[in-house]
Amino acid sequence: MSELYDYEKDSPSRDYGGFYLRLRSRAEDWARGHLGDAASELVLCVPDFFYLLVKLMGDAEVPGKNKAQIAAALAYFVSPLDVVPDFLGGLGWLDDLYLALLVVNSLFSSVDAAVIERHWLGDGELILRVRSLLARLDEKLGSGAIRRVVAAFRASGGD
Repeated sequence: MSELYDYEKDSPSRDYGGFYLRLRSRAEDWARGHLGDAASELVLCVPDFFYLLVKLMGDAEVPGKNKAQIAAALAYFVSPLDVVPDFLGGLGWLDDLYLALLVVNSLFSSVDAAVIERHWLGDGELILRVRSLLARLDEKLGSGAIRRVVAAFRASGGD
């Protein structure tokens, strides 16, 4: 399995940085033992999008209404109540990833892309990455599961 991101290029320096690195290590270990390359790519995106949301939450250029969305997505990340339970390992993180992708995708309509992109750890253009991953997860999870994720996000205060 190849490494997808150089996640040390923006070395986290706060407490959540340690969480990010632990989550990234867990995702890599789990994916290596359980998944092929295509599914691993999805699981390995989870820590990067978590980190992106945390950084955007602390960015003064992100408006408060958008921070409410981000806060709801971060709360979902850490909540034990998920559409796909986290005890399923990396597969349990796919609903978290999907929600993060929805939030980031919606941010592109109201926040300058440069503000969002400066916190992105991954390679490539973030907006293309988000749209590609959303399409893949829509296909993998199915429309019924996606509707449940969106409903849970909206119930928690998101758009």
